[in-house]
Amino acid sequence: MAMTGPIDWEQLARNFGLLSEGGEAGSSDDARRALEVIIGESALRDSVEYYIAGGPGSELARHVLWQLRPQSAMNHCYEIFKSSRPIYERRMAVELVRVVADRRALPWIKEFLTDPDVGIQLWGVGLLDQLLFSRLVEPLDAESPLTMAEAHSSNGVVETALFIRGFLRARAEAGTEGTGNA
Repeated sequence: MAMTGPIDWEQLARNFGLLSEGGEAGSSDDARRALEVIIGESALRDSVEYYIAGGPGSELARHVLWQLRPQSAMNHCYEIFKSSRPIYERRMAVELVRVVADRRALPWIKEFLTDPDVGIQLWGVGLLDQLLFSRLVEPLDAESPLTMAEAHSSNGVVETALFIRGFLRARAEAGTEGTGNA
C-alpha cells in the first residue's frame, strides 16, 4: 500500500532495520525499497501491466520501472512469465524483467533459456547481458547461465552469449572488473 501524507522517514528507516544506537545506515538498495513503499507495490504492479498492454505512455512506465528496479515489479514480471497468459504477454514480461531486475533474478535465466519460446530465450540471455553490463552481478556468479547459453540450440542465444563472453574478457583486460552496487 502506498504511503499517504508526509513521509515518516524515521519509521521507514526503522522498518528497514537501518537505525541503531550507533547511528544509521542506508544504501541505493534501501532507497529503492523506500520508493517502492512510498509509491506502493500495487501501483508498480499496475505499471508492469500497463507496459505489457502497450498503452500510450508505456515507454515512460518502462523507464520509471527501470530506474527504480522495484522487487514487486520484478516479481510480477516473473509471475506473468510462469502463468498461462498469452505468449506475447509472457514475452513482454521477460523483456521488462530484463531492465527492472537486479541480482535476485539471476536464477531465473536458466528457466528463460529452457522455455520453448525462442523470444523468451532471447530475452533471457538479454537479461544475463544486462545484469553483467550494469555490474549488478559478478561474472563468476553468472558463469553457469552463461555456459548454458553458449551451448544453447538457438543461434541467437549463442551469438549473444559469445558477445557477452567477449565483453567480459575485454572488461577484465581493461581492469574494470567488479560491480557497481551501492
